[in-house]
Amino acid sequence: MNVLMDSVLRDTRTVTPSLILDFNVIKQTYDRFLAAMPGSTVYYAVKANANPQVLQLVVDKGAGLEIASLAELERSLDAGATGERIICSNPIKNPIFLERMHREGVYAMTVDSTFEVEKVARYAPGSRVYVRLAVDNTGSVLPLAGKFGVDGDEALKLFDLARDLGLQPIGLSFHVGSQCLSVNNWVNAIRACGEVWQVAAARGHRLHFLDIGGGFPAGHYHTPSIPTIEGIGAAVMDAVAHYIPRDDLQILALEPGRGLVGESGRLVVSVVGKAKRGSDEWLYLDAGVFNGLMETYEGFPPVVHLLSDDAAERPTMRYTLAGPSCDSCDVIARGVELPEVHIGDRLVFLDAGAYTNEYAAAFNGFPIPRWVALNVGEADREPAVGD
Repeated sequence: MNVLMDSVLRDTRTVTPSLILDFNVIKQTYDRFLAAMPGSTVYYAVKANANPQVLQLVVDKGAGLEIASLAELERSLDAGATGERIICSNPIKNPIFLERMHREGVYAMTVDSTFEVEKVARYAPGSRVYVRLAVDNTGSVLPLAGKFGVDGDEALKLFDLARDLGLQPIGLSFHVGSQCLSVNNWVNAIRACGEVWQVAAARGHRLHFLDIGGGFPAGHYHTPSIPTIEGIGAAVMDAVAHYIPRDDLQILALEPGRGLVGESGRLVVSVVGKAKRGSDEWLYLDAGVFNGLMETYEGFPPVVHLLSDDAAERPTMRYTLAGPSCDSCDVIARGVELPEVHIGDRLVFLDAGAYTNEYAAAFNGFPIPRWVALNVGEADREPAVGD
């Protein structure tokens, strides 16, 4: 943890709950992606953290943006991205969104059903499209398989239909699942894309775009089993070289969301209550699953520390962590080992740069975390704080 981040976390003037983002970490992580997968194009997944300053940073770094909705398109344009630097990987798009993307010249959009191909052809005629393959999500903390994607035979039919309806089929995409812990998922998915690619070429399709999606994990610095960007990159580049025709591939697209911004964030909260329920010790925090920690409800184990100078001197306890709302579902995690915690103490959740405020709602009147931006630019001397 750097000195500036530590000082903000420990500053009692920092209102809780607050989401603190270190923009230097995002910059460094972006550079790691490009170094690990040379020649690739990063399309940052806006859904992970749509903070305007985050979008501005990635656009200024030369990245594209991956969007899913009209609101995300508006935010991307406000950040200075042109349509040519935007893709849409949401397989379900309403007509108004399609018409607006067409008007703004969004580079390409995904499809994975005949209905979507027909809809795109009607409301965004002539658009570039890429087909999403269904791939194995085993080993991901949050599997995304089932809701989206098609098999290889169906992908070929969609290519043909898209061409017949005047669209431009340009390639394939997939998603290995959120926080994917298996490098082989990318390798196997690229192999599957290669098989479809070759048959598509034999049917007269000239593909040039391969989107390997997101799923890049955050948090490897405290959990050695989590694959690194460099490890994933080496496997991806080797698989691309083996399975995708080198002369065809023009754009190797990446969609890091959590992988780009996750490690930049710290969520600092206050302990507002304690209770003993049977044999369990409960801590109640001013942020819970509804207003900042929804991902813990989806199965992401929190990495949390006590912010106290005497933490090492306190006895170790096991706690159930809960949020402040009246809803019984507002339980963050059970069996969390921490130094003994008192009401008024502060805790910090690591790897909170993605999906914290994006999922949050002011349910029961409890506020979503304020954000604090560190190292936004060289001219900055003080953290910028906003709601």
